[in-house]
Amino acid sequence: MLYVTTRNSRDAYTAQRALREDRGPDGGLYLPFREPVFSPSRLRELFHMNANAVIAEILNLLFNAKLSQWDIDFCIGRHPVRLAELSPKIIMAESWHNPQGRFSWMASRLSELIRQQEGEVLSDWAEVGARIAVLFGVFGELVRNGLAALDKPVDICVVSGSFSAPMSAWYARKWGLPIENIIICCNENNTPWELLHHGQFRTDTVAVPTSTPDGDVSLPAGLERLVYGAGGIQETEKYLESCRHGGVYSPSDLVLSRMRKGMYVGVVGTRRAARIIYSIYSSNGYILSPYGALCWGGMLDYRAQTGQRRYAVILAETSPACYAGTVAEALGIPEKELNRYL
Repeated sequence: MLYVTTRNSRDAYTAQRALREDRGPDGGLYLPFREPVFSPSRLRELFHMNANAVIAEILNLLFNAKLSQWDIDFCIGRHPVRLAELSPKIIMAESWHNPQGRFSWMASRLSELIRQQEGEVLSDWAEVGARIAVLFGVFGELVRNGLAALDKPVDICVVSGSFSAPMSAWYARKWGLPIENIIICCNENNTPWELLHHGQFRTDTVAVPTSTPDGDVSLPAGLERLVYGAGGIQETEKYLESCRHGGVYSPSDLVLSRMRKGMYVGVVGTRRAARIIYSIYSSNGYILSPYGALCWGGMLDYRAQTGQRRYAVILAETSPACYAGTVAEALGIPEKELNRYL
């Protein structure tokens, strides 16, 4: 697969270059020159495979690799993603079952496998590509467990952060995955909410430190891809001009409507996230990470506003153990006792 950037759709670059660099020579983010489209028949074939076999197929497509299921097994383990149905139609897709308890470990290992090199920094598109591949694997698991189907789409809940998670879901839906709505969940740093709800995005906002630092991003780098996807290069230039001068970016009504299509942004503060962690453990014994609590709160807000009750999948990318202090405080127990609950 060849790649262009968000700032130049004429010059094409190799997959290996997109694996090594965050941005192209023009400063733009990499994205596929021709985006794949998965037909229903091709998706059915994929969903009959093991999750790791699906991950291999998607990575092979995106990065011209020649990986097998066994390569993925040896790289990230046989069961890197696990599903937990917490309540009717709410599913946690846990991608943190690895030595570091984080999805980022899995993404780095997959990137090293594709490049056949160790120790290099994970590029922006390598992270997005890994997220897309894992998301296809998650859907395979959902379909095999009867929780989703090509004619039964689900909602996906992700943390805003750098905007790589929302855009991974955005691409996967565009390419054919049965995703209905992408629920983007912010902490107090809620600039994506301002953009999609009010049509204005301040590019000079300073991030506020919270207990969910991955979400402490005031100017998400990956948002440039959404602007490009909704309005093309001309709209991207308009956005970048606002960024250069620390101004307010205001998309046109048409571009804003495209951004909003199938997107919802929720904001969940630190105190509310702590209450959610306590509430979920009290009701069913499951311990959320602070990021899982963000997504849970955003999902509840979306349901309250829209009345929707379709299956919702929360992409849980961090183990609660990684934020033991925050989780223990929310549960009202000493941190040293948390392992008894995990």
